Amino acid sequence: MATPAAAPVPSHPAPRRSGLAVTLARRHNPLWRRTDSLRSRLRVLLVLALIAVAALSALLALGLYRSDRAAAARHAATLRQTQAVALTNADQSHAGYGANVTAEIRWTGPTGASHQSRAAVDPGTVAGARVTVWLDSADQVTAPPVSAADSVGRAVLLGGLSLLGGGVLMTVGASLARSRLNRVDLRNWDRDWQDTEPTWTRRN
Repeated sequence: MATPAAAPVPSHPAPRRSGLAVTLARRHNPLWRRTDSLRSRLRVLLVLALIAVAALSALLALGLYRSDRAAAARHAATLRQTQAVALTNADQSHAGYGANVTAEIRWTGPTGASHQSRAAVDPGTVAGARVTVWLDSADQVTAPPVSAADSVGRAVLLGGLSLLGGGVLMTVGASLARSRLNRVDLRNWDRDWQDTEPTWTRRN
């Protein structure tokens, strides 16, 4: 019984072609359509657009952070801190998301006069505890300046929304463009089939 001959092994394996070489070879293919070139360019443009949106969103977030910190610094320059004494325990009856825990407090002004008001305090504050409050130019209790953490949170939120909105807009635009190219291909295919079908089916 004869032994089957082994398949010939090339002495030099064919080099692996790069993605660019494959793309160039496709463009020399007679089946390569103009719409295929447009799809290829569309993919490149989409990637570049998404990179640009990400960069602009980062710059927007950085600008918002700097602007917020500058506004907080200007606001803090009009305020002053003082020590006060809690007259009641922290009232948590209205505590919840976005709601402050408050207590009745008393502090002494620069002239020695005693002032009393309700202010936001920590949830664990008890009567007699010392708390730090912010006062405005009229010696009235006011909200503290925006913290750096809050500024970062706002900047990240707005920058993320900008990135998401821009990304969705670019992706939807690219999808619409691809759909239009698909419709063009279908029309061209239908036209070519009308020219070829009689010969293909040998119909007179």
